[in-house]
Amino acid sequence: MVQTLRSHLRSVYFYGPKSFLTLILIGFGFVALPLIFALIYSAFHVERLADKSQTTVYAAVRATQNTRMLLEQLTGMERSARQYHVLADPAFLQTYEEKHHAFQKTIEDLLASLHDQAIRSQLQSLADKESAQFQIINTKPASPQTDSAISEFLPLVELAQQISEDSNKEIDSEVEDMHQTSERTLKTLLWLSFAMIPTAIIFSALFTILLNRPIKQIDHAIRLLGDGEFKNPIAVTGPHDLEYLGQRLDWLRGRLLDVENQKNKFIRHVSHELKTPLTALREGAELLADEVVGELGDEQREVVEILQQNAVRLQTLIEDLLNFNTAVSQAPISSLNPVRLDEITQRVIKDHKLTLVAKNLNLDTQLTPCIVEGDYEKLRVIVDNLLSNAIKYSPTGGKITIALRENQSQVILDVFDSGPGIRADEGNKIFDTFYQGSPPADGHIKGSGLGLSIAREHVLAHRGLINPLFDTLGAHLQVILPQKQVIHASPA
Repeated sequence: MVQTLRSHLRSVYFYGPKSFLTLILIGFGFVALPLIFALIYSAFHVERLADKSQTTVYAAVRATQNTRMLLEQLTGMERSARQYHVLADPAFLQTYEEKHHAFQKTIEDLLASLHDQAIRSQLQSLADKESAQFQIINTKPASPQTDSAISEFLPLVELAQQISEDSNKEIDSEVEDMHQTSERTLKTLLWLSFAMIPTAIIFSALFTILLNRPIKQIDHAIRLLGDGEFKNPIAVTGPHDLEYLGQRLDWLRGRLLDVENQKNKFIRHVSHELKTPLTALREGAELLADEVVGELGDEQREVVEILQQNAVRLQTLIEDLLNFNTAVSQAPISSLNPVRLDEITQRVIKDHKLTLVAKNLNLDTQLTPCIVEGDYEKLRVIVDNLLSNAIKYSPTGGKITIALRENQSQVILDVFDSGPGIRADEGNKIFDTFYQGSPPADGHIKGSGLGLSIAREHVLAHRGLINPLFDTLGAHLQVILPQKQVIHASPA
């Protein structure tokens, strides 16, 4: 039976049905099938028990009435026979004869309703004795044989009473048998109910798995598309309409992959095309600043400085754009190496030493030696972008604090600055692409709005978290990274 059920489920899953609705209906059918069987079985046995009960009660009532009637008929026949014997009136003989036929008819009814062989033998003996007695009384109205026949009524009454007692015992036995049958039927129905409930639960669980699997596959495919994972094909197994939906999702994946490739290609081309004239502009501005073409006046020098600053800003924007495009297009890290995050932080601080000195910033470091598994360059970019953001928004003479510590199986990096801070309504926006918050202090060159976006992409690649906290006057950005990385294989 298990093999048959398994083969049916396999055929339902792999070769049909053609729609999700049909699969649901089949599931409801399989779940309801044991319950329907239990109801039919219960109805059949209850009806049979009711018929048997009705038959038994009807037979018991008839047997009780007929045995009581036998005694009354024997008493009446005895009275009519004695009256006929004393008075010799033919009317009494006719009455006796009518009661004799009624008595024989009652015995026939009892023989039809009672099934005990001993009682049937007693009834037959009573009928034979009464018939012989009737023959004597009817043919010899005034003779010694008639007196002897009339005196035999007493043994017939005793025999009828014995038959009545025995028939009552048989009725009691049949009632007890019916009671036992009803108890057995009740137990059978209870066991059937207990058996059908887990069967229905098993069917429900099986079809829940069948219904849930393609939905999970679709949900997983949508999550992959939302995470920008376009390389793995999407395959959904199940009903044909859900398989078709999976094919459409795979088509969408292909389209998104084409758009992503076109976007990356466009950014690379535009960046490359912009770099050539930008290089010429920077070189020209440098030549003017070095007064190669002649001495510059104060206003001319001011114009040249504006050109140099905007050329630097434009180059920074192009580089940030390329870095961000690389960050979002790269797959999650697959090569893991133990990395000293405190050493990376020290290196980044060293790279920004000149900027810190130029703005007279006080840097407080609280670095605990920490090792994480990850990509060295991505981790460096995370720390670099956070420190750059803190330097940009800190006023001259301000303070920046970098704290690194371990917490169970996590490494926590906190970066504090003394700038204007992050407004509560900006908390979810600062990581958006090209979003720029409040203007930085001291007229520093405005950023591109990509630094924190790149940092977030690299943090997510390491399965970490980056969030702004609102527990200080300035800005507080916190990065939480797991020390051990678990690379999950993409499910088929």
